Amino acid sequence: MPISTTTSFALLIRTDGRFRLLDWPATENDRLKLLYAALDCDHIDAAQITERLTLWVDDEGMLNDSPANPCATRLYALHRPAHQTYYGHALFTGGADAEGNTLGLTTDEAAHLVEMHLTAGRIPAQRTRH
Repeated sequence: MPISTTTSFALLIRTDGRFRLLDWPATENDRLKLLYAALDCDHIDAAQITERLTLWVDDEGMLNDSPANPCATRLYALHRPAHQTYYGHALFTGGADAEGNTLGLTTDEAAHLVEMHLTAGRIPAQRTRH
């Protein structure tokens, strides 16, 4: 299996909770192709979560009866208060550079998001004995 030489990534989280780490393309045109293909939609919207984290979703997901994406909504809520439920597949990328171009996630950022996705709400709190 070839080793990826890409240094930036996007994290796709499907509505059923399955995820996939994608290589983030170098050109804007290829990035748009990836966004539309990964989200399987005609209209995309971005929600800037932090300066270094962006959530991309189907802008019409709720209107076209796409399933809710509780995992993407939960990941958003782990960074800032969630103001809505997100619908359809979701793609997480980095922030933007000075020219407004969307950046990919670094290896560490991608690994941290995957870890958060896999453990969010699933690790029981410490129990005390009475």
